[in-house]
Amino acid sequence: MSFINTKAGEIGVKVVYFGPALAGKSTNIRTLHRKTRPALRGRLDEIAGVEPMLSFDFAPDTLPRIADRYRVRLHLVTVPGPVLSPVSRKLVLKGVDAVVFVADTQEEGGELVRFEDNVESMQQLLTLLDDLGVDSAVMPMVLQYNKRDLVEGTALLPQESGHSQPIVLSTLEALDEAINPNGLPTVEAVATEGVGVMDTLRIVVKDLLEPLRAEYEGSGDRYPIAAGSSGGWPRV
Repeated sequence: MSFINTKAGEIGVKVVYFGPALAGKSTNIRTLHRKTRPALRGRLDEIAGVEPMLSFDFAPDTLPRIADRYRVRLHLVTVPGPVLSPVSRKLVLKGVDAVVFVADTQEEGGELVRFEDNVESMQQLLTLLDDLGVDSAVMPMVLQYNKRDLVEGTALLPQESGHSQPIVLSTLEALDEAINPNGLPTVEAVATEGVGVMDTLRIVVKDLLEPLRAEYEGSGDRYPIAAGSSGGWPRV
């Protein structure tokens, strides 16, 4: 649930990176933190583990202000790894405004190695959102199909990656049918190279703007005031 800080002139929103263990959630967060100007980004916080839980916040100055007044501050966080129980993941999801689901699409012998892990993780996400009273049908969400350098077929990396050699790609129809029956936006990514990471965030933030405008524009100052963040205003 978004919150407003009238003193700082900010509306804070929470974007949770969800998915199976070691799918690339932490890599996404580290890449985004690295691509944000050091003087303007918030601190990267980490809770160590087999798969660390990472978070940081920033307010892109390229986003339009809400009600011509409030900046949007993004709080990005990954769910903890599989060592911790679903209860811990549920706590992270509490108050979520948008979700990035990171799927592991590496292949071996023409088969998606972690097909079932991706399906089970999506089922867990939908169950936890339902438990929290969140309507997943209207929740801004994007599916990132990560590890596209570890599959079969041939395609070129986007120019921004700096790679001149082709990497291998394959179709994702079976997985998409299993975890994306409602046709959510999808992005193919190689998070270790930064490919698709920023595009993923841009899509989910774009989908966030409309409900934020609906909630706050013309609202005055009647929303709860939250403590301000010590982070700066990054440009990404």
